[in-house]
Amino acid sequence: MANINPREIAYRQMLINLNKLITAQELSVMKFQCKVAGIGDRNRDKIQSTLDLWEKLEERKLLGIDNLAFLKQLLEGCTDNRRDVLDVVSQFEKYRHADVHDGRSGGQEDVNKEVNFLVENLGRDWKFFMRALGLKESSLEMCVESHPRNVREQIHMAFSEWRRDGKQKKSEIIRALKEVHRNDLLRDINSGKVY
Repeated sequence: MANINPREIAYRQMLINLNKLITAQELSVMKFQCKVAGIGDRNRDKIQSTLDLWEKLEERKLLGIDNLAFLKQLLEGCTDNRRDVLDVVSQFEKYRHADVHDGRSGGQEDVNKEVNFLVENLGRDWKFFMRALGLKESSLEMCVESHPRNVREQIHMAFSEWRRDGKQKKSEIIRALKEVHRNDLLRDINSGKVY
């Protein structure tokens, strides 16, 4: 079985989500704007969806997992800075740059053991817990869409987002567990039964 890169999956899901949001009029404006990218009239006429456009931009090395500048410029100019569209890219960038093991600074604690324990034990009600930690619904949706059949990966991605925001404290985890009445997990964390 091929080794699938989670970043690539998240990147592709971002492009799919953008495809769902962009209107036909906005696509038409984007196609016109792509004249500056060297996409000729014949190729632009073949573009029927934003997915087709993304492929053309990838072929010309104007779009990629670590190359979103032209995409953001297109979206800002052609969608009149629609917040919902720009947020899809922002959420992906946050996920892409999240490094759950490095970058701890003031106010953050090492909570790797607690996070690993919760990834394994939160289960299907994990979103209630993540909301209690302060994650936005759009972040949770991106986690689900990036890993539609893998709850553990959804939880792991959500924790990556939480850690990136600098609220990495054991006290926050304990507060959120209390808020969602997960006393079973709280008991294990407080007693040190985490791995």
